[in-house]
Amino acid sequence: MAHSEHNRPKSGGLALIVVGILIFVFAPSYFKQNLVEGLGAITAGFTLGGIGFYLTFLKKKKNP
Repeated sequence: MAHSEHNRPKSGGLALIVVGILIFVFAPSYFKQNLVEGLGAITAGFTLGGIGFYLTFLKKKKNP
């Protein structure tokens, strides 16, 4: 079909990048007193952003 690639659902990687950025930026202000939770939140934001970046930009498209 001519439009089969157009009708495929997107991966959602851009949404993961945005969520990762938001967590990475705003986590330090919420966890100023507890260092472990703050570092965990920053690491989670960095990880989610990295997964989103991989899904959006680095993942190779499979040839059908």
